[in-house]
Amino acid sequence: MPKYPHNKVWINGKVVAGEEATVSIFSQAVLRGSCVYEGVRGYWSERRRNLFLWKLDPHLRRLEQSMKIMRMESPWTREGYQKAILEWVRANGFKEDIHFRLNVFFDDAGRLDMKAFKPEEVDTCAFIAGGPRGDRARQQQGVHMCVSSWRRIGDDTVPPRVKATANYQNSRLAGVEARVNGYDDAIILNQGGKVAESSGACVLIVREGRLIAPPVTESILESVTRSCVLEMFGNSVGEAAERPVDRTELYIAEEAILCGSAEEVTPIVSVDRVAVGDGKPGPLTKRLQELFYAAVRGEDEAYERDLLPVY
Repeated sequence: MPKYPHNKVWINGKVVAGEEATVSIFSQAVLRGSCVYEGVRGYWSERRRNLFLWKLDPHLRRLEQSMKIMRMESPWTREGYQKAILEWVRANGFKEDIHFRLNVFFDDAGRLDMKAFKPEEVDTCAFIAGGPRGDRARQQQGVHMCVSSWRRIGDDTVPPRVKATANYQNSRLAGVEARVNGYDDAIILNQGGKVAESSGACVLIVREGRLIAPPVTESILESVTRSCVLEMFGNSVGEAAERPVDRTELYIAEEAILCGSAEEVTPIVSVDRVAVGDGKPGPLTKRLQELFYAAVRGEDEAYERDLLPVY
């Protein structure tokens, strides 16, 4: 039976040991997947001897949007979540790159079950968990992708704009299928046959030197990292554009990229065993990585506003 180490957890206002952080089997999070969350990065700067949380405010705004669509009324404000995150990071004493999740979920709803949403019907709870994440083999070597046989969920069924844990069962089907078939991960098409995203990150391509991203209306999560990468490319590298992307464009693109809080900026080196470009991380992807890591580690003054120091 696999066992994994865990750091301290913040849950409902308290920091506790990982093994003491429990959620009821009667909660709607367990029974129905009624949970939204944000995945956030923190980056250690050796030069500045501090840990910086990257773009926390946009993540908290998106969390509020997810809760609004799910009709969740949180007992914590945006400022309250920020305070809780800082408390959790400091309690763990992290001084290295980290990745963590802030989850907000419905607890026990009794006989109302999944239809409960009012504060007098069901409690809304939250926890923060995560830890060090410094391995960047994927970012350095690139990943081999396939186009999944599964299609992406849509805004009129299970909206991917909501960062809900239940949405990731769609991602899991695609991701597990990819691993079974010998790939690192999957690219999922939307119901119209256009490129949506991967199992857990946005997909970008480079054609004729232009960075191209599927629009936010193509059944994708409105990614914080995606917006940032498009901005960085447009400001420092070349033209960035949003438009629908066909499956076959993946095969003829000069470069292709995964981007997200977890993936950061990861080169895609093949799709369906067809090499992307020369089958190696491309020069524009490498340039984007340089820009990205300079920003998140506090080495680019233009992005100082997006950093929240922990210590």
